[in-house]
Amino acid sequence: MTIPAKIDVLIVGAGPTGLMLGNQLGRRGIRSLVVDRNPGPSIHTKALGVQARTLEIYAHLGIAERALELGTRATGANMWVEGRRVARIPLGDIGRDLSPYPFLLILGQDDNERLLGEALRDHGTDVQWNTELVDLVQTPERVTATVKQADGSTLEIEADWIAGCDGAHSAVRSLNRIAFVGAPYEHVFFVADTHVTGPMAPGELNVYLWRGGFHLFFPMRGPDHWRVVGIVPPNLRARDDLEFDEVLPSVRKEAGASLLLKACTWFSTYRIHHRRAERFRDRRCFLLGDAAHIHSPVGAQGMNTGLQDAYNLAWKLALVASGRAGESLLDSYEIERVPVADRLLRTTDQAFSVLSSDRWLAGLFRTRVVSKIIAFVMSRDRTRKLAFRTISQIGISYPGSPLSQTLAGLPEGAPGAGDRFPWLRLKLSSNGPTEDLFAKLDDTRFNLIVIGQVFLPADPPELNGLVVTTQVPDDPVNDRELSRARIPKPSFYLLRPDGHVGLAGTRLEADSLNRYLAERVHKTPMA
Repeated sequence: MTIPAKIDVLIVGAGPTGLMLGNQLGRRGIRSLVVDRNPGPSIHTKALGVQARTLEIYAHLGIAERALELGTRATGANMWVEGRRVARIPLGDIGRDLSPYPFLLILGQDDNERLLGEALRDHGTDVQWNTELVDLVQTPERVTATVKQADGSTLEIEADWIAGCDGAHSAVRSLNRIAFVGAPYEHVFFVADTHVTGPMAPGELNVYLWRGGFHLFFPMRGPDHWRVVGIVPPNLRARDDLEFDEVLPSVRKEAGASLLLKACTWFSTYRIHHRRAERFRDRRCFLLGDAAHIHSPVGAQGMNTGLQDAYNLAWKLALVASGRAGESLLDSYEIERVPVADRLLRTTDQAFSVLSSDRWLAGLFRTRVVSKIIAFVMSRDRTRKLAFRTISQIGISYPGSPLSQTLAGLPEGAPGAGDRFPWLRLKLSSNGPTEDLFAKLDDTRFNLIVIGQVFLPADPPELNGLVVTTQVPDDPVNDRELSRARIPKPSFYLLRPDGHVGLAGTRLEADSLNRYLAERVHKTPMA
C-alpha cells in the first residue's frame, strides 16, 4: 500500500486503541491511515481481560462471537493462601440482566489485535509497519507529520487530525510537549506463558496471595495452558537476564509443590507505572489509551479503557471530519475521558498497593483479611452487580459533559444523561419476538428511543439522517423490562452513537431534539 500524502486522520500506533479508532472511522466513511514504528503486530502481550463493555462494542464490529470462541470465560476466581484455597468467588453470571456479556473474557491482547486488524482490512485499510512519527507541525487548518520509513527515508503526510495511540512512549505526546505525570512502582513483575499442572481450579482465575505479594494464574485456551503473572522475588529484581526457571521456586512455594512445569513459551519482566498525560488534546492532536494514561493491571482495565477512548472520540471526529458538526464537539473528548482516567488511576493504585506492599502489616492483611472481605462482599447480589458495573466499565457515565442534558420530569433513579443506556430485551413490534435492543441500535448514528408516546415523523428531514428512531410499543413484556431498568412511561432517550444518553426527558417535542443537536452537538446544516 502506498502511503497517501493527505489523509483525514493519521492514527499513530497499531495496538488495540489505534485499531479500534481506525475501524470506527472506517465504518463512518472517514479516511484514516494507521502507522506503527514496530515491524509487525505484537506476538506476546500482558493485557488479558476483555470486559463486557468492550464485547458490546465488538458486537457492532461483528467480532464479538469470534472473540468468545478464542477466549476463555472466567466463571470464578479462587483465592489461595499458604497453599490452601480460602475462597471461591463465582463470576459466571455476575452481570446477569446488565449486559449481553455478563462475564469477564480472558483473551490476550495479541488475539484482540488480530481480530481488530482483520476487521480493519475489511474496511480497505491496513497498517503501515516500520513507519515512525518523527516530527509534526500544527497549523489552524491541518497537521503536517513527518514519518521515517523502514529504509530510513522520510515522508511528509498532511492530516486534518492526528490520534496518538502510540503507547507509554508516545511520540505524539512528546512532540506536543505534553507532560506525563506520575511514577513507576518499585516492584519488578513477570509474565509467563506456560503449560503447567497443579492445584489450580481448572478454567478459572486463581489468585495466590502471600506475605510478599501475589501470583495470578489466568486460564488460556488449550489443555494446561496458563498465563502466570506475579512479583519477582527481591533477590532477583536486579537481574536483566532472568528466566522463568529461576522464578519458579517462589511460585511453587505459594502455589504448592505439586506444580509441574511442562513448558514455558514466553517470559518477560517489566515495571508498572501510574501516569496520566497533563491533557488529552493539543489543538488537532489527541492522546488515547496508554499514550494518555497508564496504571496498574488491577481489574483488567487498561486495554479496555483505551478501546473506550477510541469509541468515544471516533463518532465525534467522524462528524467533524465529514462537516456535519462543529469542531467544538471535540472538546467533549477530554472533558469526558480525563475524569475516567483519574478515577481509574486512583482506584487501581489503592487496590494495587494492598496487593503488592512489602510491609509486614500489609502482608498480614493481604493473607488473612482480603480474601474474606472479597468473598463476603461478593456473596451479596447488590454488591456483585455494583462490582460488575465498575469492573465491566458499563457504569462509566458522563453526567457533567456538555453533551449531557436531562430535561425536567424524569424521576430520581431513572437513567439520566451521560449514562450508558441500559441493556433491554423488548418487543419492538406488537406481535413480534422479544429482541436484544443493543443489537438493533445503529452505532454510527444517534438513536432516539421513544417510550409510551408516538413521535412522528420518525426521522425529520432537518436531522439529515443523523438520528434513527425506535418506538417501544405498549406491551406487558416491555412494561416489565422498563420497570426493571427504572425507565418511566412516557419518556424518551436520545442515545449518542457510543450508547451513552445525550438527551433525556418525558414528553418529546421535535424542537427539543433539534435544539439539543444544534446547541450541544453543534450540528451544521448540510448543503
